[in-house]
Amino acid sequence: MTSSASLIATDIEFERVGFQTGTLRLPWSHDRSAYGHIPIPVAVHNAGAGSGPTVLLTGGNHGDEYEGPVALMKLLQRLPSMTIRGRLIVILGLNFPAFINGSRTSPIDHGNLNRLFPGARNGQPTEMIAHYVETELLP
Repeated sequence: MTSSASLIATDIEFERVGFQTGTLRLPWSHDRSAYGHIPIPVAVHNAGAGSGPTVLLTGGNHGDEYEGPVALMKLLQRLPSMTIRGRLIVILGLNFPAFINGSRTSPIDHGNLNRLFPGARNGQPTEMIAHYVETELLP
């Protein structure tokens, strides 16, 4: 039986009440490290179970579009002091390699995240990001 769980790990506890920041760790084997990873920043503000819906906010699907990440950075500055109902998950640079590079597609695998959903668990890095969103965040 093949597992469909994502290979992307995180130090975030999505169910924990309160505000937390951390990273999604996208596995990436390269010349400097066979066990390397690409950190993708993530923040979660959780008011507690049963207090409201979960909302996922992402920016940086394309690395050359800055409006979303700028708006989310402004939100993140205020988020720890905000009172909310439910849970807010914020990923300001979903395709982080493209975001850091300022390019539409990932400089690693030339993947256009917007065209790769539902992704692939064992695929290229951009496919793995899409798979994580589909299998871990959206459900």
